Amino acid sequence: MPAVGFGRLAQIGRRWADGPNAAIVWPSDKYRDDPVAFGREVLGVEPWAKQIELLEAVRSCDRVAVAAGHKVSKSHTAAWIAAWYYCSFPDARVVLSSSTSRQVDQILWRELRMMLARSGRCVACRSNPRAPRPCPHSALVDGDMHELARSGLKAVDFREITGFTAREAEAVAGVSGKNLLYIVDEASGVDDLIFEAIEGNRAGGARIVLFSNPTQTSGEFFEAFHAKSKFYKTLSISSEDSPNVIEGRDIIPGLATRAWVEEKKQEWGPESALFKIRVKGQFVLNETGRVLSVHDIAEAEKRWAETAAEGRLQIGIDPAGPATGGDETAMAPRRGQKVLSVLTWSGLDEAGILVNLLGVIKEHRVGGEVPIVLLDREGPVGWKVYKYLRDYAESHHGSFIVVGIRASDGARREPLNYGRTRDELWANAAQWIREGGAIPEDAKLAKELHAPVWSSDLKERLKITPKDDLRQMLGRSPDRADAVVLSVWTPSAIDERDAQAETKSADVFDGVDGSSNRGGSLDPYAGLDAFSGRRGG
Repeated sequence: MPAVGFGRLAQIGRRWADGPNAAIVWPSDKYRDDPVAFGREVLGVEPWAKQIELLEAVRSCDRVAVAAGHKVSKSHTAAWIAAWYYCSFPDARVVLSSSTSRQVDQILWRELRMMLARSGRCVACRSNPRAPRPCPHSALVDGDMHELARSGLKAVDFREITGFTAREAEAVAGVSGKNLLYIVDEASGVDDLIFEAIEGNRAGGARIVLFSNPTQTSGEFFEAFHAKSKFYKTLSISSEDSPNVIEGRDIIPGLATRAWVEEKKQEWGPESALFKIRVKGQFVLNETGRVLSVHDIAEAEKRWAETAAEGRLQIGIDPAGPATGGDETAMAPRRGQKVLSVLTWSGLDEAGILVNLLGVIKEHRVGGEVPIVLLDREGPVGWKVYKYLRDYAESHHGSFIVVGIRASDGARREPLNYGRTRDELWANAAQWIREGGAIPEDAKLAKELHAPVWSSDLKERLKITPKDDLRQMLGRSPDRADAVVLSVWTPSAIDERDAQAETKSADVFDGVDGSSNRGGSLDPYAGLDAFSGRRGG
């Protein structure tokens, strides 16, 4: 990629104009003990209270860990620290890392590029569009900036800032130098092997700054606040610390707002794990027994943007009738390891559900593929919708194949481990997520996925929280989660047969009203051997 030299006009960072920063040459010790002033004068950014606390901690301590809620400028502060260190120390090498390439290139690196592109005017002069760049109180940052983090920002004296995903252990570990700083974002999701590699470089004096939403109760980030707390300077930043929340108005665009915090308080509940972790930036230790932890859900959300949508289109549907006490019909289309979206509607009858299903298929279908539709056919509403879709599929060859699943049926795939099909569905979905499944970020979906816990029946088989109990806990039915859970339940008999032949000639007993299930539908429990236990792929 072509490089852009931010400091070329300043002759590799040198300013010959009059002013307090005249003739400054990077690296300079001018701001080595004052990263706050560096931000104000060079980057033109005014810090808020928690940023100042964090910047001063990084200045004074070799190891810093920050547990933070959402929308508290973690990425902005990480870029600030990287730029300050690069400009302040000879032979400085800064390594930015995170759990995904999107987080490194599109968030951390983009933040740094924007910050340096707008630098060279102090806070006071930045509000004046006619002020020169650099202004008399500021200086340009030297070096060649590349588009991707891997290529980095490079100075002629070998200072640099680069970025790698935490999966690239060799690249992260292969950096050395006397003034080395690691900045790891989303550190809760980074494997301990990476931290072991970083620790090897710390023998030469490397510093480390960890940022994360505190989603996991194990690993280096968690231990920084617990068993290793005497080795780290630890800070917690709540979304409620945002100036926008404190003042009740938009002071710093992009930070958490009072309206957003109140919205999440109502959606998740102020004592919920989701609120404590994602808003307050607090660790929650009572995740044992959850079908899906907050960490599992957060990692699946982070993977979504960069997960490829590959494989046959499969759509999970949790239907609701036109008058079901506020329940919604939910649909979750999926390809391979990616749930493409989660859609909901209120007050639909069978025809309305079909119309919306056909719309989802039209949006996501590729070529002449025949999508698989997995439908919860529990109860009168579920059965009516199932029969309506089945009849349509039979009369419209090649439209879709509908699979009716009754969650209250006894478990068939692993009857020794689970009591009901519903328990198997959720266990399958949990494993699918932990093995790399990706879901879109959706506050209601996250709460619904996090709500169930495991218990055991008299035969010591696992069972999840009953649906009626979930409805009472959530204040609604877990429609979104049920649609996602259905979407990742792959009936292997369909996978292994030609879709057109299946639609045309399948003849499997549906187990409900004694009729045959021909053409466009297939019941997964028509026979014990009809489907394998293979998960969504």
